[in-house]
Amino acid sequence: MPKKPLIKYTSADFDSIKEDLIEHAKRYYPARYNDFNDSSFGSMVFDAVSYVGDMMSYYLDFQVNESFFDTAVRYSNVRRMATNMGYRFFGIPSTYGVADIYVLIPALEYDLGPVEELNPVIKKGTTFRNSSDVIFTLIEDVDFKHPSVTIVASKFDNLTGRATEYALRSSGKVKSGREYSIERELGEYVKFRRVRIGPNGINEVISVFDSEGHEYYEVEHLSQEIVYLDTTNPNAANDGVMSVMKPHVASRRFVVEQDETGTYLQFGYGSEDTFDENGLLTPSNVLVNMTSKKFINDTGFDPNKLTKTDKFGISPSDTTLFIRFGSNNSTNANTARNSLNVVDSVISDFPHDANNEYTLLQDSVIASLEVANQDAFEYNSSSPTIEEIKFRAMGVKSAQNRIVTKHDYEAYCYQLPPQFGSISRASVYNDPSGTNKRLCLYVMSQTPDGRFIKANETTKSNLKVWLNKNKMISDLIDIKDAKVINVGFDFEFVVSSRYNRDSVMAEVNEKMISFFGTKLYIGEPIYITDIYQMINKTDGVVDTIKVRPKVMSDSDYSQLSIEIEHILSKDGTYIKTPSNCILEVKYPSLDIKGVIV
Repeated sequence: MPKKPLIKYTSADFDSIKEDLIEHAKRYYPARYNDFNDSSFGSMVFDAVSYVGDMMSYYLDFQVNESFFDTAVRYSNVRRMATNMGYRFFGIPSTYGVADIYVLIPALEYDLGPVEELNPVIKKGTTFRNSSDVIFTLIEDVDFKHPSVTIVASKFDNLTGRATEYALRSSGKVKSGREYSIERELGEYVKFRRVRIGPNGINEVISVFDSEGHEYYEVEHLSQEIVYLDTTNPNAANDGVMSVMKPHVASRRFVVEQDETGTYLQFGYGSEDTFDENGLLTPSNVLVNMTSKKFINDTGFDPNKLTKTDKFGISPSDTTLFIRFGSNNSTNANTARNSLNVVDSVISDFPHDANNEYTLLQDSVIASLEVANQDAFEYNSSSPTIEEIKFRAMGVKSAQNRIVTKHDYEAYCYQLPPQFGSISRASVYNDPSGTNKRLCLYVMSQTPDGRFIKANETTKSNLKVWLNKNKMISDLIDIKDAKVINVGFDFEFVVSSRYNRDSVMAEVNEKMISFFGTKLYIGEPIYITDIYQMINKTDGVVDTIKVRPKVMSDSDYSQLSIEIEHILSKDGTYIKTPSNCILEVKYPSLDIKGVIV
C-alpha cells in the first residue's frame, strides 16, 4: 500500500504553495521530473497552480470575514446582517419642515372680512418646489377657516378706503419627495411571496391595497400581528383628543426589505382560506385541547389567542396590489430659508361653500396660492457609513426594544426612522434644575457637509413619540437643543533645518484637519495634550512651542456668549465641555492656524 503524501494544509500564499509543490515533486517524482529551472514549462505549471491556490485562499478568507458582523467590509453584507439584528434604514431620507401657505380671498361686499365660503382646504398631497427644483409634499390638510389663520387686508378701494381683498396665512407640515403609485398583478398562491416595488431610493411605503379593497399593513417583523390604527375620537368635543389609538389584527401584513437591487414587500404564507373576513382564525382552524382527566389546569386566557398563527400573515394571490410610496427626487433636499417658493400642484376643496354660490371665484383663489418657509429645512441626507451601521445595529441588539439606561436612550435616538428626522448626537442627563427627577435629552443634527445644526421642531416632536413607546412609564423626559461652541487653535512649532518648512507645515495642517474632521459628542472634551503629541510626531518637527485654543465668535459661528477661559481647565491641558454643549471646529482650514518659529 503506497504511503500517503505529506500535505501542508497551512500553506495559503503563493510562495508557500509553490515551495510545497516543488518539494512534493522532488520527493515523489525524482526520476520523472527534475527540471526546476525558472524558465521551464514545469515552473510555469507550479506558478499557475500556486496562483490559483493563492486566489482561492484569499476568497476563502474574504468570505469567512464577510460572515461575521465585526469583520465584514462589504456594505451590502453589513446592511443585511444589521437588518437581522433589528436595525433598518431605507432610501434617501426625507427632510421635514413647516411651510407657510398664503391665499388671497375677496372681501365681503357690505361688511368687513373675507368671504368665508371661499376659505379653501389645501389637501395633503399638494406639492411645492424650492429654488433647486426639489419637490416637497404637504402631509396634512390645511383649513383656512381654522382659528389660527392670520388674516390681513391686502388691497383697498382707492375711493372708499375699504378692503377689497384679504391675505390669509396658514401653516402645514411638508416633507421632501413625491408620492408615487404603482400596480403589481399577482398570480396563483405562493408561499412567502416577495414583490419588488421599485429602486432602493424609496424611503416610505404609504399604503398597500388589493383589488378587493383589503388593506395590507407594514410591520417590523412578520410575527407582529397587532397594529395600532389612528381612528376618529367620537368624544373629541368633550375631551379635546382628536384621535384614538385602536388595536387591529393585521392578518394582511408585510415587511419592507431593501438592498442594492431594489425595494421589496415580503409577505407570509397564509392563504385566504385560513382567515375569515375580519382577519381572525376561523373556529374550524383552531385546535381544541381535549383531555380525559377529571380536573383542569388554571391556564391564563389570552383574548388574542384566536389571532395566533404560524402563517405570518396572508400571502396575496390572484389579485392586483395598488401600492403608494414616497421617494425623494434629489439626493440633497436641504432648503434655505424662504427658498421654498413655487407651487407645483394643488389638491383643494371648498367645503364651506355648501350652496356653491362662489364656484366662479374658486379658481382665482387657488391661483393666488403662494408658499414660503420661515426656517431652513436642513437634514443629513447621506446614508450611514459601514461603521455607523455596525455601532447602531449593536445598539439595537443590546437595547432589546426597551429604554432603561442612559445608553439605551442615546442608542434609541439614533434608531429614529429616517422618514421622521435624523439625530446626529444625543446625550441624556438628570435635569439639574428639576425637583422631580426629570431627564434632559440634548440632541443635535448635522448638515450634509457635517456641520452641527439644531434639530428642527418636527424632528424633536417625532423623537418624543418614538421614545414614549419604549421608555419606562415613570421616566419624564424633556428634549432640548444642545448648544454649539465653535473653537479654533493657533499653534507655534520649530522645524529642523534639514526639512523643507513648507512641506512640514502642509503635513501638520493636514493632520490637524483630519484630527478635527471627526465630530465630537455632546459633553466630550478636547485634550490639548493630544494636539501637542500629534504635531511633535510629524517628521521634521523639533518641538511644539505653544497651542492656544480660542472661541470663534464671528457672525458665521455660533453666537453662544462664552470665553475660552470659562471652559479651559486650570492647568490648560484640556477644554472641559459643559454637559449641554458640543465643541466643533467649524472650518478646520480657517480656524486652525500654525506658525513656524
